[in-house]
Amino acid sequence: MDVTPSRDTDDPESPDADELVVDAAPPLELTPRTGRHAVDGGSVRSSRAVLAVGAVVLVVVALGVVLFNGLQSASTFFYNVDEASARRGDLAGDRFRMQGNVVPGSVTTTEDGVSFVITYAGVQVPVDHVGDPPELFGPEIPVVLEGTFVGDRFASDEILIRHDNTYDEANPDRIRQAEQDAQQGAAG
Repeated sequence: MDVTPSRDTDDPESPDADELVVDAAPPLELTPRTGRHAVDGGSVRSSRAVLAVGAVVLVVVALGVVLFNGLQSASTFFYNVDEASARRGDLAGDRFRMQGNVVPGSVTTTEDGVSFVITYAGVQVPVDHVGDPPELFGPEIPVVLEGTFVGDRFASDEILIRHDNTYDEANPDRIRQAEQDAQQGAAG
């Protein structure tokens, strides 16, 4: 409400105070806001909430992808030679572990490592291994190889020796030598 004196006086008790002109103002609006005005008032808060929820969802999805990829690469499947040979077409290009026994007379040294044949349940698979084989590697020794099929051959880059107590009892000198080598390697 705008009150403007008609003369240049500021004193409301002056004789000319009754001559004040009051400009008519519109009545005060007291109805609640709806529609566009209501949305505009809360739009800043709602857009912040949407952004916060979006950021949380994005972080959860990113963690899920990282976890999935980590578990996918950590889970190397394990097959016996006969199982791997039967699934050769499905496994082509996939990295997995294959278990079998080294066929006597099949081990040959190559420029990159060794080539040999492993067998399990009457099925044989030729292997090309890159790198030096472990100390206990030899004919009739159970091994676990990690690698992939390349054509009809298994390309390996890791050999794990697998043996039981009967091997330990039959070859105490090899076990003792391997333990000494391991201790020297840990000390040096």
